[in-house]
Amino acid sequence: MESILRQAHEQVLPAWFAPKPSSPYLDYGLTHSASLASGIPEPSLRLLLTVLAGYPISIFYRLIFLNKTSSIVGESARNSFFLVSGLLMSYYFNSFDIIHPLTTCVGTWLICRVVALVAPKNRSLASTLSFAFNFGYLLTSYKYAATEEYDICYTMQQCVQCLRMIGYGMDFMDGQPKSGKKKDVTPASEEKKVDTPAPAAPAPAPAGPAVVRDKTPISFGRDIALAQLPTLAETIGYAFFPFAFLVGPQFSFSLYKKFISMELFNVPIPASAAGSDEAKAAAAATANGIPQGSLRYATRCFFLGIFYLGLGQVLGGLFPTAALLGKAFLERSFAERVFIFWWTGKTILNKYLGIWTIGEGPCVLSGITFNGYDAQGKPEWDGLRNVNPINYEFATSLTQIVTSFNMNTNFWAKLYVFKRLRFLGNKNLSALGVLLFLAVWHGTHIGYFFCFGLEFMDMETERRMSARFGKPINAFIARQTGVAHVVAKAVWGVITWLLTTSALYFAAVPFDLLQLDKSIQAVQTINYLGIYFMLGLLFLDIFLSIVMPKKRSKSIKTE
Repeated sequence: MESILRQAHEQVLPAWFAPKPSSPYLDYGLTHSASLASGIPEPSLRLLLTVLAGYPISIFYRLIFLNKTSSIVGESARNSFFLVSGLLMSYYFNSFDIIHPLTTCVGTWLICRVVALVAPKNRSLASTLSFAFNFGYLLTSYKYAATEEYDICYTMQQCVQCLRMIGYGMDFMDGQPKSGKKKDVTPASEEKKVDTPAPAAPAPAPAGPAVVRDKTPISFGRDIALAQLPTLAETIGYAFFPFAFLVGPQFSFSLYKKFISMELFNVPIPASAAGSDEAKAAAAATANGIPQGSLRYATRCFFLGIFYLGLGQVLGGLFPTAALLGKAFLERSFAERVFIFWWTGKTILNKYLGIWTIGEGPCVLSGITFNGYDAQGKPEWDGLRNVNPINYEFATSLTQIVTSFNMNTNFWAKLYVFKRLRFLGNKNLSALGVLLFLAVWHGTHIGYFFCFGLEFMDMETERRMSARFGKPINAFIARQTGVAHVVAKAVWGVITWLLTTSALYFAAVPFDLLQLDKSIQAVQTINYLGIYFMLGLLFLDIFLSIVMPKKRSKSIKTE
């Protein structure tokens, strides 16, 4: 038995999980030639081209399949398009390593299918096995495919798909019938099904209160439980959705199902806006029955993403992370080192802002991001945006950062991890569990744990400081009038912005360096400023809690 395990560890698993060379006929060397000509590493170029390919593909889908009035194009045709195009795009990026996301996708569906047949009243078993299978597969992939640098290989898609399929399994569990009656879990592929065109675009609601859909993100609504197991084809189309399989965003199968069935667009215009010019323009939908405005929003996403990536290239040349480890950096003054460290952290995060924003564009063009209408009756297309640039750039608290950066992944973690840890009976423990999960999910490099450990401590420090000093200061500012109010608010805003960004960018450096020795060497160059400052504030709050204990209010407050 020991020899079999040793052989599996030394031969079988490395042969299966180690990245395989790309097929020589994949693109006939075009990407390699473009890499040599541009100086961009081939993996990075292949990633960018895969994301950019979403634009022409989404436009083709928009012209042919995004049609509510067609009697020919139906739900299965739309799903088939996403299945085929997603597999082709994944093959371009992964080559032969496409086998890994295919394995976990089909494997998760089989787990749910078998449990539905063998133990239909115990769907929690399917969820548990799906979690273990996907997370175990991802960690094993990291073990045999990861290097000491940031890897751009099949583990990128595997990382995204791991969360998607774990959520899929949990949604299937949540769809467990609560009554004693046995619910049909036969996949729709085994039922007689006829594609029918979706109903026409809804007109403005004639009466009643305004109906405005819950705003971003729409990725995980209240009705995401899967009462019936989706077909294998639908599951693959969902997992390999061509505009989100590689860099996100995360969203539920329920949203995907509403999208391909065109139910997503059956949202009435708010009655209160029925007579406005915006509502009239919204009612005048395009010829295929889809509200207008998505092309303008997608164009904005493209150019904003290009701006962030270009800015990242410029700043990356000025503030490379590797420079923090050089001897020349230590020869600078302390103030210069802190300044450069701050800008280096910002540069690291800019590339994520760029690729997420560019990746949002094809999602918008496809229509899946439709977010209903605002109070004036204007269609909104920001339903799956992963970053809110304005809120992110001007955030004055880490809480605002969480709600504006990697939004859909944070929402996923809140729904599928934080709330599932409710049995711990402590929000801090649940939050710690979420950050630990996300650190492991990113990879086994210690830099991820360093980063998320700092994030947990920074969030706790912010919570304490906000209660201790933030509320009294905000109350003081609110009492000011005229110029004094404006100046006090601006000064306090700059201080909180600087503290927030410094904490964020300080933690971003270990996230990028990955290795513990490099991370410690980098933070040592600024004398562990971020750590000492955070610990100093924590100890200050503890000290003040001892010498100035808060008086308990006799009144009972309710939320």
